[in-house]
This record gives sequence, structure tokens and C-alpha cells, in this order.
Amino acid sequence: MLAMVAARFLPQHHLSAESKNVVSASMAVVGTLSALVLGLFLSTGNTSFQAKNQEVAQISTDIIGLDRLLGRYGSDTPGIRALLRSYAAAQLQDLFPENHSEPDFANNATTSELEELQDKILALTPSNDRQRWLQAQALQLTGTLTATRWQLVQENASKTPVEITELIMFWFVIIFVGFGLFAPRNFLAIAGIFICSLGIGSAIRTATELQTPFQGLIRIPNASLTHAVEVIGRNQP
Repeated sequence: MLAMVAARFLPQHHLSAESKNVVSASMAVVGTLSALVLGLFLSTGNTSFQAKNQEVAQISTDIIGLDRLLGRYGSDTPGIRALLRSYAAAQLQDLFPENHSEPDFANNATTSELEELQDKILALTPSNDRQRWLQAQALQLTGTLTATRWQLVQENASKTPVEITELIMFWFVIIFVGFGLFAPRNFLAIAGIFICSLGIGSAIRTATELQTPFQGLIRIPNASLTHAVEVIGRNQP
């Protein structure tokens, strides 16, 4: 819109066909570059989103598997399974707070619960080969849970620099300025440019939302972890 207004005050030779051709070619170069970078930005955001979604599903699977192993171990594990249920509920609350506030990936209380769970499993005294195998498998799953939790912490700290988003927006501002300089000043042209800008803006917003999958408009569903909490709750002796 500002470019359309500015075009009214430019000398006529600045708006000649030759000038239009040069500006159009320049805008094509910037537009191609912007499209490539925006596509890469979206792809990176989607990859990050899917990875975190898979990690949440892995945590849920490991919690159910660990509970089943402890149940098969014998009568020495009811207290450990109750602690596992408490940890699962705490993990669910950390990642998906009820009030949709910022998730707490590095909650020390939840981490301490997981470490206590490992200590209790390690303190078991197997009486046969079967129990020794179950104990080893349970310890392996707790190690996986610990690794996945800290991986989420590190990935949450590693995000695409905001300068890249600002640079992409700057490039598209240049493009729309080029459009506005030579666009006819009528409703259809203005509406077309406005709709195009909405599309570009929504694409950039989608890319940034994918970078924060535990908060914002685009979120990882909590169904898998909620289901895990329900399953081990039903399995409690």
C-alpha cells in the first residue's frame, strides 16, 4: 500500500516499461531465493515437530513397557510401579500443563523421581535368571526414558535463530514493494496483494509455530502420554 502511494510521487520515467522490466527481474530473483529459504524453513520446522512428537510417543511406549516388566518381575515391585505412575503423571504435567502455560522440560522434581525409580529397580535382588533379565530390561528402559527427557530439553533450547525469520520477512517486504510500485490502484489489485501477503505471513507463522510444538497454535497431541498414564493406572495392583 505504501509503495502504491509512493508511486504517485515518482517521476514518470521511473515507472517506464524498461524500469518495470528491471524491477520485475530483480523481484523474480529475490522471490525465488525467498521461496527456497521459506521452503527450507518450513521443512526444518516440520522435521523438528515430527521428531519431538516421536519422542513423546517413545516416552509413552517406554512407560507402558516398563510397567509391564515390573509387573512380571513379581511381588517386590508394587511400590516401584506406584512410583512409575507418579512419574508418568508428573511427566504429562511437565510437557502438557493444564493451563497451557510454558512446559517445564527440566523439572528437578520429576527428574529426581526418575532417578529414584532407577535406584529402586537397581536395588532389587533377583532370585533367578528370569528376574535378572527383567531387571536388566527395566533398567535399560529407565535409561532410555532419561535420555529422551534430556534430549527434549536440549532440542527445546536449540531453535532456528530469530534473525532468519526477520531476514525472510525483509525479503518479502522488498517483493511486495516491487509489486506495489507498478500495480494498478484498484480494488482487485489491492485485494490480490493483500491475499498474497496473508498467504506468505501464514506460511512464516506456521514455520515458527512448528518450532514450539508444546505451546502455541500448533501443538503436539498429548493423547499418547495420557493413554500411557491411564494404562499403567489400570494395571496397578
